[in-house]
Amino acid sequence: MVWNSARTTFCGLLGLLLLTTTAPITAQAAVPSCPDFPPVLSLHLVGIYTDARQSVPDAAAEKKNSDLTTGVDQFLRSIEQALDRPDVHRGDPAADCAFENFKKWATAGALTVEPKPYNRDGTVKRGEYQIGLNILALKFKAAGYTLDPTIITWLRTLNHENMDFYEKASNRGNLRIWSAAAAALFSLLQRDSQTLDFQDRVWHEAMTAIHDDGMIDAELARGQRALIYHMFSFSATLMLRDARDALGYRDSPSDTAKLKSLADMIGRALCDPQVLAGPAQAKQEIPGDWGYRVPIGFGADLLDGNWSRCGRPRAGLSDPTSGGDTQQAARILKQLAQAAARPVP
Repeated sequence: MVWNSARTTFCGLLGLLLLTTTAPITAQAAVPSCPDFPPVLSLHLVGIYTDARQSVPDAAAEKKNSDLTTGVDQFLRSIEQALDRPDVHRGDPAADCAFENFKKWATAGALTVEPKPYNRDGTVKRGEYQIGLNILALKFKAAGYTLDPTIITWLRTLNHENMDFYEKASNRGNLRIWSAAAAALFSLLQRDSQTLDFQDRVWHEAMTAIHDDGMIDAELARGQRALIYHMFSFSATLMLRDARDALGYRDSPSDTAKLKSLADMIGRALCDPQVLAGPAQAKQEIPGDWGYRVPIGFGADLLDGNWSRCGRPRAGLSDPTSGGDTQQAARILKQLAQAAARPVP
């Protein structure tokens, strides 16, 4: 009776010991699941501005558009999170999952289907996403992934559609410069005479548009958002500058001076919004953290003390849906520029 009781206790302890020692092994062997993001084929959005100057946004319209773009936003953010981790590389489970999702969207022709009836706001937003898609493709390459023809064809289609839209549009503001930045980034993935020509023409347009005092007429016309849109224009031009550098273009002293005058004017306006309130004839809306992500990541060499004294020098560097960590993206472009500048042995 005593033996049976002892044997029962021993067996129970042995079973508990085995369960305790094998549980961590099972947990370690578990393979993380790869989240699925169904490809979004088209975007149909609503206009967000309530005035002719396109300076007063409608919060309800912005919320509606945010809901409508949730699928794209979640897809891009998941990839940004996977690729912006330290020492990311091909073979890493999270990065491999992100690449599979990227290929899935390419195979489906995501965002290439025009909604009927035609939707201008969706087309504009699709162009804004193009920056992020191209940067993510460059980050995949830097991590050791090979972009197959399906991915390149998809990105070429999106970039050419975006470029064609701005070739025909009358807009000569920051969105056109963003489209040129996207074209230049795509040219780093595949040399393309049309995208190279477009980005070069828009670069020179952008330089010409900056007055000696750093102001840009198209952005002054935006009223209370003149400061915000000068910052957007500056951000787009910085990204275009670094992409051009990686392509082998070199800034002229005049171009550098123009960019510096724009940066300095924004710095003054951050300290004293009246700098732009007068010329724009409207009290200025002050930008949040989002206004600093690209300038800090791509343009630290141009930012004076006003930016740190009156701006947000500790703003986060992750630009959601626009490629993620801007400093990492800038480093990749710098590495490409250095490689392009090295003489061929």
